[in-house]
Amino acid sequence: MPLTADLSYSWSQALADLNQIAAIATLTGFFLLAVVVDLVLPRSRRGGAVAIVAVVGFSYSLASALYRWRYGQGGSAYHGFASGDNFALFFEVLFASLGILTVALAHSYLNRRGLLESEFHLLVMAAVIGMMVLASATSLVTVFLGLETLSIALYILSGYARTENRSQEAAAKYLLVGGFASAFVLYGMALVYGGSGTTVIPEIAKNLASSASGNPLLLLGILMMGVGFALNVSAAPFHMWTPDVYQGAPLPVTAFMSVGTKAAAFAMIIRVFAGGLPHLAPEWQTLLAFVAATSMIVGNLMAIVQTSLKRLLAYSGVAQAGYMLIGVIAGGENGLAAVLYYLFVYMFMNFGAFAVITMLTGADGERDSFADLEGLGRRNWLLAAAMTVFMLSLAGFPPSVGFFGKLFLFTAGVAAGYTWLVVLAVLMSVVSVFYYIRVLVPIWTPSPRLERVPASLSTQLAIGLSGVASVVLGLYPTTLFIAGQLGATPITPP
Repeated sequence: MPLTADLSYSWSQALADLNQIAAIATLTGFFLLAVVVDLVLPRSRRGGAVAIVAVVGFSYSLASALYRWRYGQGGSAYHGFASGDNFALFFEVLFASLGILTVALAHSYLNRRGLLESEFHLLVMAAVIGMMVLASATSLVTVFLGLETLSIALYILSGYARTENRSQEAAAKYLLVGGFASAFVLYGMALVYGGSGTTVIPEIAKNLASSASGNPLLLLGILMMGVGFALNVSAAPFHMWTPDVYQGAPLPVTAFMSVGTKAAAFAMIIRVFAGGLPHLAPEWQTLLAFVAATSMIVGNLMAIVQTSLKRLLAYSGVAQAGYMLIGVIAGGENGLAAVLYYLFVYMFMNFGAFAVITMLTGADGERDSFADLEGLGRRNWLLAAAMTVFMLSLAGFPPSVGFFGKLFLFTAGVAAGYTWLVVLAVLMSVVSVFYYIRVLVPIWTPSPRLERVPASLSTQLAIGLSGVASVVLGLYPTTLFIAGQLGATPITPP
């Protein structure tokens, strides 16, 4: 009997599918416009013009996601390969906001360093498109497409300072490790496809409704994908690339990567594991629990001995990934909502900290040692106050956003029966207080240094917005947590 397939695809269906990915389509359109602007304008005017197009594109994409969150009807698109549900929309809002902050931070930095500006913004737009594709993907094929779109742009951005050996080394290391991560993920996906007979994530969950735990193909697939996911999320023991790449990449790239890659990787983990393999939860929860515990221990202990602020925040990111994995392991509406809440506020805490360090950069290069922070409270008290807010938030001091983020994660972990992991997380959080406060000591210690730390208007806005958000979202945490619950609903339907 000949195989038949319905290949009909009407214009109405095409428009409906496009509406589901409106934020991605909007940003892609502005990306193509930015490419044309970069081609036709004189070199002296390209940077500013492309920056404007990028900010407008991110703003329209953000508005599109917010409109669809309020008025849209999320559903499947492109025969189950993508979705415009609340989970995708939550991350699209996050990524579009991150794109705006990155352009604002990078504008003055690139001018000070004499680096090309237009190409930088184009690569950031391409990376954000890949992140959004990852969040909306409901097929293993689409997941891999988004992962590669994101990764290729970040490989180039890591080596953007073309005359610096350290930047080129960072790009080479990231390329090699990223290639291994992609290979692990792809091989794991192939095994899961072999065991389930489909690449569409909801269909995988249906096909594996029973007797899946004894299938060696699926177990090996989970292990392979888990290794690849851990590499992308900077989780131990697969974290060794993180401090080297963070230190070598230009500071705006490091700020962008520290938030964007982590959020995109967690979106990928939640979609594939929680959404596609719920009947194999004990298997992947065990794997992620080991990764979470290792990340919290290694990240916090290694951060203590660092002398570079970029490397300290890199190891801090490893530990933070461990905290967030608790929510993924706990699962359920509250566990996943806690992860989404923490990822959103982490954008402001961590990006803001890197933004303050970026302002210390001079024409001679970056300055990311503790000595470069000496007397910052006197040299620019606004930057000092902002850095204080970010460090206390990352440490989890109440009533900061970091405190409520950890509270939500740890509560979900205890409710799910992972008390031992939460106890370890609390102990490691106490350890982290040392190195976060250590950053603040030279800032507020009296120093003879009097040179001012200038800040451009765009950078001041980025730091100011991050600081205000870190305070306000801590004073009113329930609003964002409810949004996180709505975002987690497509993964854990009632």
